[in-house]
Amino acid sequence: MRGSNFVFVIWAFMAAITVPIAVWAIRLKKRRTQEFAAVAQQLGFRFLSDEWRGPVLSPEHKTCIIQRTRGGFRNVMLGSVGGLDVALFDYIYQAGKSTITLTLAAFTQERELPAFELRSENIFDRIGEAFLHRDIDFDPNPEFSRRYFLRSPDEAGVRRLFTNGLLAYFEQIPPEKKWQIETSAKTVIIYSYRQFMKASEIPAFQEEASAIARTILASAH
Repeated sequence: MRGSNFVFVIWAFMAAITVPIAVWAIRLKKRRTQEFAAVAQQLGFRFLSDEWRGPVLSPEHKTCIIQRTRGGFRNVMLGSVGGLDVALFDYIYQAGKSTITLTLAAFTQERELPAFELRSENIFDRIGEAFLHRDIDFDPNPEFSRRYFLRSPDEAGVRRLFTNGLLAYFEQIPPEKKWQIETSAKTVIIYSYRQFMKASEIPAFQEEASAIARTILASAH
C-alpha cells in the first residue's frame, strides 16, 4: 500500500506541474496567433494560420533550413512587396530533444537563382574550413570573407551573383543582425539565427528582409 501511495503522490505531483504548463503553452500559442493575424491585417497580408505547405523549393540542392529539418509552418501571412510574393511565418522543427521556432521570410519571383547559404561566420566554420574548404571567399573583399560563411553547389553561379556592389552591401550590414540567407530555385529565405520574433517586430523584419531580397535579386538581374 505504501508503494502504491508513493506512486500516486508522484503522479499527482507531476500532473500538478505539467497541466498548468500545458495550459500556459496553449494560451501563448493562441495569443501569438491572434497577434500575427493583427499584424497581417496591418501589413495588408492574408493570414492563413497554419494552412500552408511552404514555398516551392528545388529538390536538387537542399540548401535551406526547411529542407534540412522538415519542420512545420504556423502563423503564416502572405502578401506582395515591391513585385515580390512574400510569406512571413513561424517555422518549428526538432533539433535533438529541443523544439526550435524561427520566424522566416520567404520571397518568390520568376528568376532562377544559384542555390547558396549565407550566414555569419563562427569559430566552428573557421576550424571546419581548414579541412573541408566549403567557404567561398572573395580575395578583393576580405571584410566580407572574414564576416560571412558562404557555400553553394554552384560556386561559379554564386561568384557571378555576388558582384562588388552586393559584397559591399553585405559588408555594411551591422554584424549583430546575424542574418541567414538561403536560396532555392526562385525563392529567397531570410531569418535571423535562432531568433523567435515577437509579433510587434514583424513589420521591421519584413522591411529589412525585403531590402535584402531586392538587393540580391537586383544583382541577379
